[in-house]
Amino acid sequence: MSPRWYRKEGILTVALGLAALGAASYFLLFRPELRVIRSLREEIAAKDAEVAEAMKLRTEVAQSRVGEGARWEERLQTWKRRVPSTPDTERLLADIGEMAVRHNLKFFGLTVAQAAGSAQGGAASDPTAGGAEASAKVKGEAVETRYRLTFRSTYRDLAEFLDGIPRARRLLTIRSVSIKEKSDAMAAEIELSAWHRGER
Repeated sequence: MSPRWYRKEGILTVALGLAALGAASYFLLFRPELRVIRSLREEIAAKDAEVAEAMKLRTEVAQSRVGEGARWEERLQTWKRRVPSTPDTERLLADIGEMAVRHNLKFFGLTVAQAAGSAQGGAASDPTAGGAEASAKVKGEAVETRYRLTFRSTYRDLAEFLDGIPRARRLLTIRSVSIKEKSDAMAAEIELSAWHRGER
């Protein structure tokens, strides 16, 4: 054989050796590292999915809290509107008088009911007057004022009037209803309570 063939054969041997060394390096060094990298990628993808789910849940909770907070705020504003910070007696009497006219109540009269245990037979209280009689009882932070309404009407007008009291602008509570038959109409006496927020 010629020297050129040995040289080519030597180059081929070296090339095969390098290829074998590269393959061995891949299996011994790089392939484990690739497995580690693949495992890390899968772990990162799983963490990303967990974070995305957590963020979605957090957004849903925040939206739920906003909605619930808005509902409570609406309820609070309704309560403040129906239970004012002052007795606002003139507005209250005007509202009750408007209801009386709307339901055709005749010989309508309104006085502040005396507190329990007060003297009997005294003069009728002025509905616009304040003081102990107008703030007979306290429930928590709400102060109660009792009023006595007297009038004559038909059963239908009375029923519609009573039905409208819970829907009045102010928070009103019916305490008692007394009815007496008359020759020309029905005489009714109603005691109800109005509420306002007491001073702290």
